[in-house]
Amino acid sequence: MAKTADTVPDKVQASARLGRADWIAAARTALVDGGVAEVKVDRLATRLRVTRGSFYWHFKSRAELLDTLLEDWRNANVEPFLHVLDGQEEPVLRLKRFFGIWLGGGAFDPALDSAMRDWARTSKPVARLVREADAARTDVLRRIFAAMGYADTEAEVRARVTYYHQVGYYALGIVESRQLREALFPTYFKVLAGHDVPEG
Repeated sequence: MAKTADTVPDKVQASARLGRADWIAAARTALVDGGVAEVKVDRLATRLRVTRGSFYWHFKSRAELLDTLLEDWRNANVEPFLHVLDGQEEPVLRLKRFFGIWLGGGAFDPALDSAMRDWARTSKPVARLVREADAARTDVLRRIFAAMGYADTEAEVRARVTYYHQVGYYALGIVESRQLREALFPTYFKVLAGHDVPEG
């Protein structure tokens, strides 16, 4: 007699429904909540209430999952900043858009960035990727400030101060409402950019 949906064990049914994206999302949550040590197949299966078999339908190994997590982080937390330079906007509008990514509402996840920095302390390859990401994002800021008319050294320093300010904001775990952040944004922008927030 063939098994019906009512007779198939819950874990088997759940495994059949899970996709690759579900495992990535679970791994990302585990990384943020407990660090890379929590990103293990058994622990993720327990979180998802499925068997290990589901994992191996989508990934060859834990190492492949970790590589996918790094790609996921880059796509969500690095690439959006690099694309700020696309198009023909005025530099100050590009800077506003850069800040807007930090303010949230999109794919950027500050908790994931913090988790990546924690992971980097125990992995030289991950540390290299984090340094490269920091350098790339800071360079975008430098290019924006240079396009705004600041001399090379000042553009570099403004980029660093702006970037370090925001990284420190998350590292310190500052807790404030989005309403307060939005209220303070024009002042932060003027202090860091030397320019009022543009319209548009």
